[in-house]
Amino acid sequence: MHKKFIVLGLITLFGITLQADYTDAERIRDMKTMEEAMVKIQKGLLTNDSNLLSKGVNQLQQVTRKVEPPLKPNSILAPQNTYQYKFSRKQGEKIIRFAEDIREDMDAGNKHSASKSFVKVLDECISCHNKIRKWQDK
Repeated sequence: MHKKFIVLGLITLFGITLQADYTDAERIRDMKTMEEAMVKIQKGLLTNDSNLLSKGVNQLQQVTRKVEPPLKPNSILAPQNTYQYKFSRKQGEKIIRFAEDIREDMDAGNKHSASKSFVKVLDECISCHNKIRKWQDK
């Protein structure tokens, strides 16, 4: 009986979360958290600290899963059907995968491969910022 209430509560919470707007303030906070995670990963690479690196990877993966691009106010499309949303999800999946590669390479003692995977993550971040945030126009 308790399990049913827990499942019902989780479903309700998930439904509310889906309908909640992802605000610019939340996006900025999450981008700062992603930057902090990248700093942890880099520091873990440079100091040979697998624990710090792993914490950074976990933080980066967790936040990347929830980041969404800004919505255009006049768009008639559902957010999931916009180019920006689809592109950001694709980039997010790559970031999550490359971040895991960093952890796996570090655990295997392949620090050069881990640093190459770090650069891949950074490239995906920059690519997304160029297309979604229009950095190349500034």
